Amino acid sequence: MFFLLKILALFFCATPIFQYFFKNSNTTESYYELDITAFLIFLCIVLVILFLWLIMDYDRQRLKFVLYIEILVFYLICIASICLSGSYESYYKFIFIFMIVSYTMEFGINTGISIATVSSVTLLCMDLFLYKGIDVNPYFQSDLALSAMFIVVAWILGFYVKMERQHIKELKEYANIDGLTEIYNHRHFYEVFSVECEKSKENNIPISLVMFDIDYFKTYNDMYGHQQGDSILKTIATLLKNNTKKTNFVFRYGGEEFCIILPETNQKEAIKIADTLRQIIYNFEFEGMENMPSGHITVSVGISELYGANDKYQDVIARADDALYRAKFFRKNRVEIYSSIFDDADHINRENPNLDDDRKSIKSLISIINSRDRYTYNHIERVVYYCQVFADYLRLINEDKRKLIYGAYLHDLGKINISKEILISSKPLTEPEWDEVKKHPGDSADIIRQMGGMENIIPVVLQHHEKYDGTGYPNQLKGEKIHYLARILTVADSFDAMTNKRPYQEKRTFEEAFEEIRRNKGIHFDPVLAEQFIKAIENMK
Repeated sequence: MFFLLKILALFFCATPIFQYFFKNSNTTESYYELDITAFLIFLCIVLVILFLWLIMDYDRQRLKFVLYIEILVFYLICIASICLSGSYESYYKFIFIFMIVSYTMEFGINTGISIATVSSVTLLCMDLFLYKGIDVNPYFQSDLALSAMFIVVAWILGFYVKMERQHIKELKEYANIDGLTEIYNHRHFYEVFSVECEKSKENNIPISLVMFDIDYFKTYNDMYGHQQGDSILKTIATLLKNNTKKTNFVFRYGGEEFCIILPETNQKEAIKIADTLRQIIYNFEFEGMENMPSGHITVSVGISELYGANDKYQDVIARADDALYRAKFFRKNRVEIYSSIFDDADHINRENPNLDDDRKSIKSLISIINSRDRYTYNHIERVVYYCQVFADYLRLINEDKRKLIYGAYLHDLGKINISKEILISSKPLTEPEWDEVKKHPGDSADIIRQMGGMENIIPVVLQHHEKYDGTGYPNQLKGEKIHYLARILTVADSFDAMTNKRPYQEKRTFEEAFEEIRRNKGIHFDPVLAEQFIKAIENMK
């Protein structure tokens, strides 16, 4: 809009120049031809200026000197129009007003008054230095009034432009603020984070995202009511805002979820910040916290960092959300950073040249599972985590750790062949349905056989439902005939199944699951590995 306004103003300001070239058109033919030629030359120059102006208009917000050149061109055209139409005697001195109005509306009062001042000084200097008479310049008084008008117009128009911008800013702020917690809302989060990620890429600086979720918030709401729950939300929002830098951005992401954007902060630094905030919330005296499961109001925290120029801000959010999910399901009141089995494998094995293609295939299959059965997808993520913890506790060599964590990620691939109705059924399965479910270890192994370089993972996946007493499936293997890593995967897989709610069984606590594992030592589980697994999970912080 401003560009079009200035183009129209520019053509009006150039009117005296057009008139100058046609002023002798009624005299002789030679003069007429000379003026037309000069006019065409001038018109070409104006069109070139307009073309350059249009190109520069895209860069002037980024390059300040482009704006100064633009104003200078406008100013010189106004000067040329006045000089060619009579200099200090010109009737077109008022054309400066178009320039003043255009730039005041676009850039505000300071720019408008600056241009008005320069324009006024220009007119008065013309009157003082170009007038050759011995008496007082008769135009000086009217030009003085015109100069005053320039200043007044710039000041009044600039004042109302300032008020309008302030009003628009307040409306935007109101639209971006969460009404309850008075911090930025979910909608504004996406706007800010996308912009901050682009800045991070352009300047090659880190940026991290921290997501918070209040533990057992539904329990608190049920006990004390939503009004008291709202008080908790407001207090936590205040704690987060008051204990972060002004350069950081705090948002209410969802019902009881918050997030903080940390520009110029890598993942390692974000962990320290997030854990400090977690402890501040843990130590705060909330009303009724003594009746919560931990005796405190706590938060689970997930962290992710932008990986580089090819990373997308949506992927950073998804990774932080995955990390938060892990924190929620691994005993809560903890900080989790995003980690993927595929990322870890980079450091464990670089021998397979087709590894990237294999990963793409695996990720595609995992995505299909996620779309069909969210429980299986989340179950896989948790089992992978438990296997990583257990592998570190056992100090497995890198090759065995690679096999185990890949096996954990792939052990349920065969469920892709199971009907969705069976996967999400809330009723006890019939015998034919159980027979279909029992096929998934073999189906998983068949899929893995098609992936080059993963043959040594097949026994781990195929045998993860074998039982130590030989009553498992698919081959009823017994004792140490079951692959060592498959025995590890079995206890991790069973532990997660027990500690998370499933359609056909109730969720158990960690302690109840430990008791069940101990009862089944030598029956379902390797007795030595079962006890070691319990110790590994108990030591998990």
